Amino acid sequence: MVTTAIAGLTTVQSAMAQSTATQALEETKEIVVTGTRNRNVGGLAVDQSVTKTRSSITEEFIEKQAPGSILETINILPGVNFSDQTATGSVGGDITLRGFDQQRIAFMLDGMPLNDTGNYAYYPTMNPDSEIYSKVDVNLGTTDVDSPTASAGGGTITYQTRRPSKAFGVSAKATVGTNDYSRQYVQVDTGEFGPWGTTAFVAVSNLNSNQFKGVGTEDRKQINGRIYQSLGGSDFASVALYYNETRNNAVYNSSLTTINAGNWSEAYASTIGTVSNSISSGSSGYYGYRINPTNNGNIRAQFKKHLTDKLVFTFDPSFQYTLADGGTQVSTLTESTGVLSMVGSSYVWNELKGYDANHDGVVSTTAYKVFSPSVTETRRTTVNSSLIWYIDPHNTLRVAYTYDHGNHRQTGRVSFLEGGQWIGDVFSEDSSLWVYGKNGEEIQKRNRQSYANLKQFAITYGGSFFDDKLKVDLGVRLPDFERELNNYCNQISSSTAYCAKDPGTKLVYTGTVTQITAKAPASWTVSYDKTLPNLGVSYKIADHQTIYTSYAETISAPRTDSLYDRLSLDLQPEISKTIDLGYRYSSPNVSGAIALWKTDFDHRVETAWDEEIGASVATDVGKARMKGINAEIGFTPVKGLDLYASSSYTDTEMLENVYYSATAYNPTKGKKLGKVPSVMHAVNLSYETGKWDFNVNGKYTGKRYASLANGDAAPGYTVWNANVSYDLGQVGPVKDAYLRLNVKNLFNEKYISAISTGNVFYDSGNYFWIGAPITTMVTLGTKF
Repeated sequence: MVTTAIAGLTTVQSAMAQSTATQALEETKEIVVTGTRNRNVGGLAVDQSVTKTRSSITEEFIEKQAPGSILETINILPGVNFSDQTATGSVGGDITLRGFDQQRIAFMLDGMPLNDTGNYAYYPTMNPDSEIYSKVDVNLGTTDVDSPTASAGGGTITYQTRRPSKAFGVSAKATVGTNDYSRQYVQVDTGEFGPWGTTAFVAVSNLNSNQFKGVGTEDRKQINGRIYQSLGGSDFASVALYYNETRNNAVYNSSLTTINAGNWSEAYASTIGTVSNSISSGSSGYYGYRINPTNNGNIRAQFKKHLTDKLVFTFDPSFQYTLADGGTQVSTLTESTGVLSMVGSSYVWNELKGYDANHDGVVSTTAYKVFSPSVTETRRTTVNSSLIWYIDPHNTLRVAYTYDHGNHRQTGRVSFLEGGQWIGDVFSEDSSLWVYGKNGEEIQKRNRQSYANLKQFAITYGGSFFDDKLKVDLGVRLPDFERELNNYCNQISSSTAYCAKDPGTKLVYTGTVTQITAKAPASWTVSYDKTLPNLGVSYKIADHQTIYTSYAETISAPRTDSLYDRLSLDLQPEISKTIDLGYRYSSPNVSGAIALWKTDFDHRVETAWDEEIGASVATDVGKARMKGINAEIGFTPVKGLDLYASSSYTDTEMLENVYYSATAYNPTKGKKLGKVPSVMHAVNLSYETGKWDFNVNGKYTGKRYASLANGDAAPGYTVWNANVSYDLGQVGPVKDAYLRLNVKNLFNEKYISAISTGNVFYDSGNYFWIGAPITTMVTLGTKF
């Protein structure tokens, strides 16, 4: 029976999870144990069979939404808050999940980890186009047992690439919209070809847009593809690829004082002013010196093969490459004094003092501009493998092994601007432009290399009892994480370094002269390991009704920047312990769930101002507690009408004050975490009639504090989106054409979207991005 059921899974497009092995296990439970497949309501309120809290969206919902970040589409799910910087989804933004920020959430694509290997950052601008996804799963507060991550404190967000179609087809989209938005997307499915019925697809896209305030552009080119080979039954092999190039100007962020005064349009200057104004972080700073270029790509494979009727082997290897630059990239150099000045700080470099660095025949007594980027280049290899034993139709055992290696290179080569004004080489790779000192030493603001290695064993048991009413999942993760760090600079803090043999002694930081002894260049290795249990139990109490509970422990090892800090070599890893209690209802027309949850979080690390050394360093801010409730429901009252609603309440609390001397401390006890809304509500209505398809959704996001001081706060706001499609039918050789109108921020709500925290202990240096106003996009789509 189990063999027949498993073999029949080849046509199932249901619980797309992180890895091939997890996907296989969950699909088996749906068919063998429950006898059903996942239902959903218009691509939302997806029926879940796992013994943990999870919400999902499918391509049915994704396809109706306006072009943009895939994170915009999951913003409607409970516990999720995504705040974009623009309406296009191609620049960036913040995402939180149950009180955890994006550096504490694991992001996966076909089982491949997407978080940065150094600081666990996740960059929405690097997302694949939304059209390639078949499903997105959001695990709230937990990971899957075989998750190849060292950073998932608050849960996982996993993307699954769609399978190529068995029939040949070409689809194309052309979109135009507000702010000269233009996007073209073409996708080709080969259909079955060759002697084994191989299928493949390739998709290319191009996006160009002006930003909604000030001067600045967004440009992105991308290619995606997948080749899929069935190996009989549910066995398969596939290889997917992705490559992306973005060239964006940064979006200006304002102070709360400016916004409260009614200035919603403050932006970077459109022309180059004086030297000091050009590199300013304020509105006098030149927009052309605020760039965020990226080149990134990956290749990922999936393989599943039955070794016997009851023994299955899965293998998911991948390779990723990323080259990116960001932050403030232009500084000034004064040759007579040797001062290299950046926003907020100045450095005296003996290598440059009294030296004609640009070889113009004069030792300059006035400052001139130089390019000082923060470039990161990463090469990452991951292998996730499992051996699954289907003991009988009611018991399974899986053993998994993960190897993840990241080569993380961070440089800050100071270079001359082309013509003394323009950034030409955005990654500072042209050695002819590099700045050298009097002894021939290359001048850099940072120069370091780290290697991140994760070796992880995991074992999982799944069982069903009492006529399959009771389901039990028991698992344990055994991660062994090692960082090899090589810092070639004299380090003050994670963002302050002298990369020269004779750096000088004086540091002027935010106007205060402070004598600091820098940490000399060094190489060292740190390692972290922990046994992480994972338990889930569900019980079917009646037809359509299930209760469940889960418990999971996660670890987030210290980030690269934290470990490069002068005083932070003894940082403890962050540890979270989460328990959920939930109820699900699922019938042909109604699907919903509600969950109560609680997370205990130890050794939370924040980059914060240190009073004693006068710099920002990684700081253990102690324990935090999060608890709350999240719920969602979807139903179809009449044919063609789908209704969905979600709601979340999240309560966060710091449990300790943070001491920076024997008696002095920052009063964080009792404060709420920054960037986390306490209350969120969302609704979605979809209606299809004849050739028309209408969709409206709205999201209320409650107040968010900017820091642990709980002073500056972004007020709550509501944003509505509307989408209307009309089926044009066959037009000449085009067998299926449609016209779609998407309107974002339908009622032109003025609101604060993303938040940049300056000092986590005080309300100073906090900045806020303005949400995009009403934005209209029109798409003409065709299929051949």
